[in-house]
Amino acid sequence: MITRKSYIHFVMFIFILILTISSLSFAEISNENATAYSYTISEDGVWVRTQDAYLVGNILFKDLNLKSPEDIFIRNEKIYIAEGGNGQIVIVDINNANNINYVGKGILNMPTGVFVDEKDRILVADYGLGEVVMFDSNGELLRRYKRPESIVFGQKANYNPRKVVSDKMGNIYIVSEGTYDGIIQLSEDGEFLGYFGANITYLSFGEALLNLIFTKEQQAQLFNIIPKTFYNLAIDDEGLIYTITQGVGRNAIKKHNVSGNNILKQANRMISEPNFVDITVGNYNQIYALTETGLIYEYDSEGNLIYSFGGRAISTERNGFFTVPVGIAVDQNDNVYVLDKERGIVHVFYPTAITNMTHEAISLYEKGKYIESMSYWQEILKLSGRSRIAHNGLGKAYFQSQDYEKAAEHFKIANNKIDYSEAYWEIRNLWLQNNIATILIVVFLVWVLWQIVKLLDKKYGILNVFRNFFRKTKEVKLVSDVLYMGRFMLHPIDSSYDIKHGKKASVMSATLVYVLAFIAFVLDYLFKGFIFNPRDFREVSYLYVIMIFGLPLALWVVSNYLVSTLNDGEGKFRDVYCTTSYALAPLVLFMPIFTLLSYVITLNEGFIIQFASVAIWVWCGVLIFVSLKEIHNFSVGGVIKNILLTLFLMFVFVIAYFIVYMLGSEAFNFIYTLVKEAAYRIG
Repeated sequence: MITRKSYIHFVMFIFILILTISSLSFAEISNENATAYSYTISEDGVWVRTQDAYLVGNILFKDLNLKSPEDIFIRNEKIYIAEGGNGQIVIVDINNANNINYVGKGILNMPTGVFVDEKDRILVADYGLGEVVMFDSNGELLRRYKRPESIVFGQKANYNPRKVVSDKMGNIYIVSEGTYDGIIQLSEDGEFLGYFGANITYLSFGEALLNLIFTKEQQAQLFNIIPKTFYNLAIDDEGLIYTITQGVGRNAIKKHNVSGNNILKQANRMISEPNFVDITVGNYNQIYALTETGLIYEYDSEGNLIYSFGGRAISTERNGFFTVPVGIAVDQNDNVYVLDKERGIVHVFYPTAITNMTHEAISLYEKGKYIESMSYWQEILKLSGRSRIAHNGLGKAYFQSQDYEKAAEHFKIANNKIDYSEAYWEIRNLWLQNNIATILIVVFLVWVLWQIVKLLDKKYGILNVFRNFFRKTKEVKLVSDVLYMGRFMLHPIDSSYDIKHGKKASVMSATLVYVLAFIAFVLDYLFKGFIFNPRDFREVSYLYVIMIFGLPLALWVVSNYLVSTLNDGEGKFRDVYCTTSYALAPLVLFMPIFTLLSYVITLNEGFIIQFASVAIWVWCGVLIFVSLKEIHNFSVGGVIKNILLTLFLMFVFVIAYFIVYMLGSEAFNFIYTLVKEAAYRIG
């Protein structure tokens, strides 16, 4: 018989057992803590959730009471942490967490960066000391790298080391707070070797224009043209330097060659953040970047996003989310370690099967084993479904296997225009090689046939039917007026005179030319070949396309007529309307040709389209200039003045619209609020 006392003991035993099991937080991987969802970029460029790339594992150093740790580095199964609050480097054996050593106590002040070279020498960037300090593997002080005394370094140059790495030659690279000229590069002996890989500052069009007017003192007050400083850096086994820059929209991550230039293939197309805090390089040259908000981005060696995971702990402290993330490192097993400054702990993420498969595919490809990597990419696509990186990898594998058709197919799905262009070039080259003889025969037969037709026409007039048809068609006034744009394009002075005096063109024909010009513009804007088309017509607002074409033209015609009237211009509104439309003749007649050409040329020949596009718009501008001179009877100087005043009036119209829009919006909101309040009180 079970007594009440035995029953209570049994319940307590079960309760304690449950608590004990739930408190086992040191298991290597905890499913409960797999809270950091993984995301990737789909083939159509949107974020999609994918299978877990990494699972949250151990939480390290809960009992070490780390005070303001600033940086983490891993080499040879040892974790090195720059503990800024206690002025020391903490060294922990990955395989034996109880094996802990300390370096720099009593020497360091506020270490903010740590790096260990291949000789196990420990380099520490100490922001408090304003120095870089080197220790041997046993913690003995070897050298202090103080402010360079070289004249080239500059007397006013900042030297506030925050992060440091070194290459195989012993050269030291220092990220210094407030140093705008780039990374400070020192030799192993401390000699200043120069600045490395500075950021570039680009001026906007307005700043560049005002830069020509203002003095240097005024420029310094008006414009902030100082380049951004690097925030952190890393180095790979080949000696390439990786950097992150905060507060920039593009090129936040750079991979520098020996000259300091960014060599990331996806440099301007990388998915990035303006708040990166640390960067490291994995075993397959993949790039890991950590943000202030706790997101971890993993890229391949070219800058293509593989995965994003992690996040910030907001309301609760959960494994895999961070309070103040400051450092990231990767061990030889691809485990990812993230340092949380506020909590003084390190989160460990373990790669899942799909991540290991992705890394293996990348490794095989970089080793030239393309066929072997192909099976991995195919399996990854089955698991992830819509991964852009998988389509990219599969495309590269097919390309190296010389299956260019399938390579182009996958590059197109991945929206990889550069590699698609290379695959298409190979496809086109093979097609030409296989069909050049047929092409030449067809061209020759067409030429012979045309010669025969010409002879028969000369003798029997077999083409008279077509001539009569075209002659009668051209006799229709509207058709004749529309076709007049061909003459206008070649003889704008005489043609403008004819339009001014009503001999040619009409409002109807001019409107039809505007419509044709709009069609040519839309074809060029939305429907160029894949390689040269940055837009998806399915995602573009048709109203927006109409506005960017029609609104400037409407403002131009109205503004030019008003300005010309005030400046004694002879042209009527009809003249401005018609000549402006006919000035778009090059756009109507030639732009569709180059739009079609964009389907058969590659990026290497892209300058043809770029040059043609610029030439067409310049030609249109010249025709407008000449027609204005003719219809208004202005001198060259008068035309220039007329154009500048027209542009200014267009600008005034735009500003006036925004003012009226904002005032109208405020008035509407005010009235809406009054009505709502009145309805509430009546109710």
